[in-house]
Amino acid sequence: MLHVIDDWTSDLPSLSSTDAFNYAQESTMYAGDQSTLLAEFQLEKRDPLASSDQVSPYVLKGTVDTEDVRFYEHTGVDLPGIARAVLVNLGGGALEGASTITQQLVRNTVLSEEANDISFERKIREAQLAVDMEKMYSKDEILLMYLNTINYGDGCYGIEAAAQNYFQVSALDLTLSQAAALVGIPQSPTYLNPKENLEACQERRNVVLDRMLTAGDITQEEHDAAQAVPLEEDLKLAPDMPDQGIYAYHHFTSYARNLLLEHGEDFNISDGNLFEGGYTIYTTLDPALQEMAEAACAAQRDRMDDDLDASLVAVVPSTGEVKAMVGGKDFGISQVNIATGGGGMGRQAGSTFKTFALTAAIESGINP
Repeated sequence: MLHVIDDWTSDLPSLSSTDAFNYAQESTMYAGDQSTLLAEFQLEKRDPLASSDQVSPYVLKGTVDTEDVRFYEHTGVDLPGIARAVLVNLGGGALEGASTITQQLVRNTVLSEEANDISFERKIREAQLAVDMEKMYSKDEILLMYLNTINYGDGCYGIEAAAQNYFQVSALDLTLSQAAALVGIPQSPTYLNPKENLEACQERRNVVLDRMLTAGDITQEEHDAAQAVPLEEDLKLAPDMPDQGIYAYHHFTSYARNLLLEHGEDFNISDGNLFEGGYTIYTTLDPALQEMAEAACAAQRDRMDDDLDASLVAVVPSTGEVKAMVGGKDFGISQVNIATGGGGMGRQAGSTFKTFALTAAIESGINP
């Protein structure tokens, strides 16, 4: 048996790799003034924290009391917890898991590709990595890594993203009631998402409060006061992200995004990493000139039939910097960028190109 276990754990991923616990982070795009936000590109809502001091003590205590009450006692694997879970499950009680916080962290990060494997081999690999992790990191470091990676529903990964999404506060400023609601969500992130199932989320919040009371981390008065708060009144949902993550000047911003996706290697952005690499991108767009371009195109449309449109691009000839771009009337209705021919329309430059050909000819000494 030991030989089999050695074979199963012979190719475990390294916990010392700098990539082992990298978190996907959103990339932000700004105009040329470096302050006008154009877009936020992300696959998931994440905002990892650097220290446990940035998290409410209610979250820290509630997570341990709910997910792994012996977290500060075991060495990565909770053998008494496994025995209890087996007895409860065999006795026909409510199904219980026995994964520690450390095991859950391993499963969500370095073994994420094996997370859906329910084999005994995967559990052994997970347990071995959990034990190894406890030798490399302190308990507080492991708890913070867990809180930065766990799924809190609605596309939120990590306690800070969840706090901002559901309550519009930092993780440090969560009340007891709010903290308990978030602590309860990871058990079933889809079902317990308060946006989708408010009643179930509140019931789970109350279970978390019960466990915190049993563990002695809150008083009876705190427990009763928090349970008396209707979750519906506690919630302060953040606005939904804009379409495609674009906040302003959609035709230009989508054009710049597509350039990065198609030619990322020219900007040291690896394939597909725009949405998780945490890049800060400064474009050449001049917001003042862009507003003038928008106004000019709007005035031109007012002089034309409704079925016609106008576009404009302002470029610095010596550098090629795009200072303004209007690609059409309404990006929400049509995402075709008639300024660039984007969207598969294949717009031709037409007679406009004659000016450039004539200029080049004259500069070359050709008689008009």
